[in-house]
Amino acid sequence: MSEQPTTRAHRPVGELHYDFPLEHRDLRSKELILYVAHQCVDDPKFSKLKLFKILFYSDFESYGRYRQPITGMPYRKAPFGPAPAMFSRLQEEMIRDRQISIVTRRVYDHSSQRLFPLVEPTFDFLAARDIALVDGWIRYFWGWTAKRVSEYSHGKAWTVAGDSELIPYESVYLSDDPATFEDVARAKELATRYGWKV
Repeated sequence: MSEQPTTRAHRPVGELHYDFPLEHRDLRSKELILYVAHQCVDDPKFSKLKLFKILFYSDFESYGRYRQPITGMPYRKAPFGPAPAMFSRLQEEMIRDRQISIVTRRVYDHSSQRLFPLVEPTFDFLAARDIALVDGWIRYFWGWTAKRVSEYSHGKAWTVAGDSELIPYESVYLSDDPATFEDVARAKELATRYGWKV
């Protein structure tokens, strides 16, 4: 019996991926966090919540395009959108190592945390294609409030997971756009051809 093909993460094809144990994953993640924080210093609306969304969309877009995320971190469904599951530990280590500082400020009736870089990113692990993807999301969310970014992130990828559950990387292939007449017609055609129940 032949072996089932595996992905780079050594998982059977067809199995959902919630994280990727990439080599130097923690260092890659910290480098990306530093890079985003450095690039967003002048964004007056930058917050830890916005950082989470930039990390999430960058990782998931990279997986969608290249079948490998930038960091491979797992992301959880949180009330305000996807959040890196291992961020608390990474943040503690980065504060301890004097790579970042966190400033908490009051915004209306809640508090917002802003992450400031204390060192430059080294670019030991990020490739040019990684930076290009991340820069695109930084530009996209530039100037957005935390509320607006949070609402944007409540799309299909976020809804496929239960509260606090991990979000599968394959959810990047789900569209938030409503089905068109052509989509429905094509689905019916395929259902008829393959005997699917609709």
